[in-house]
Amino acid sequence: MQQKVRMATGRLAVPWKPLAAVAVVLALASSSARASTILDVTPAAQTTITKTAFDGSTFVVSNTTQQPTGTGVIDSFLRVQETGQERGYNTSAATPPQILDDKAGNFTRALSLKEVPIVTINGVQYREFLLDVNQVNNGNISLNQVQLFQSSADVGGSFTISDATSTTNATISFGAAATKVFQMSNLTVAAANAYEVQINSNHGSGSGDMFLYVQNSLFDTSKNYVTLFSQFGNPSGQYSSNDGFEEWATMFPQGQNPVPEPSTIALALSGLVGAGFAGLRRLRRRQSATV
Repeated sequence: MQQKVRMATGRLAVPWKPLAAVAVVLALASSSARASTILDVTPAAQTTITKTAFDGSTFVVSNTTQQPTGTGVIDSFLRVQETGQERGYNTSAATPPQILDDKAGNFTRALSLKEVPIVTINGVQYREFLLDVNQVNNGNISLNQVQLFQSSADVGGSFTISDATSTTNATISFGAAATKVFQMSNLTVAAANAYEVQINSNHGSGSGDMFLYVQNSLFDTSKNYVTLFSQFGNPSGQYSSNDGFEEWATMFPQGQNPVPEPSTIALALSGLVGAGFAGLRRLRRRQSATV
């Protein structure tokens, strides 16, 4: 498949909602139990925020009201759902439901690196991930942790996890099976780079709410599989999960389907050429019959 590379400014064409200028937001939670840095990407904030991750250089979060987010527009790869606090990662293998909150079905699956678009922001290339959240009355939800891993095969169901508490963010590990390339927050929320991204669900499920951009230079093109782990809710964030599933996906460039493989194009052209020769032979037969 041809690698999807595009400029961030190109994504602003209709039907995209324009992104605001890049800004840095530092707002400490009022509760001493939550000492994380609040990144407000709710629609009222109208903001794009660049921060330094706990592990993996800078990252960018940006609010969006991308619509629609249905089949053919986005490529979903992870859904998680639980009341209060929820966490999970994408895999095509079954995971223990008593440990993680993955929602079963075709939209929780292994993800290949080539499926993740590249965009350019201020001269830096990033990999783009879309998040669609779902809350009661289109309310807020807290995203407390994102970890990205790469591997040569689907990580499957073998992992170790440290769950979220009022003073720690959840983390996961796959041992030697996968290499961590990015981690948004430190384990201890009192750290300077422990983040709580506050997101508003806009119009509920079916409307995108946030983009996460992770630097492309962190990824190894020799490892095809990308695994995303995320943790939402309270603990350790302010806003609990309280409705349907949260969904991670990738966007097709400019909202269109991926460019066909060269072999697919060649087959299509060969079919057209064959049809053209057949039509020409029929035309010659008709002309001969009338002479």
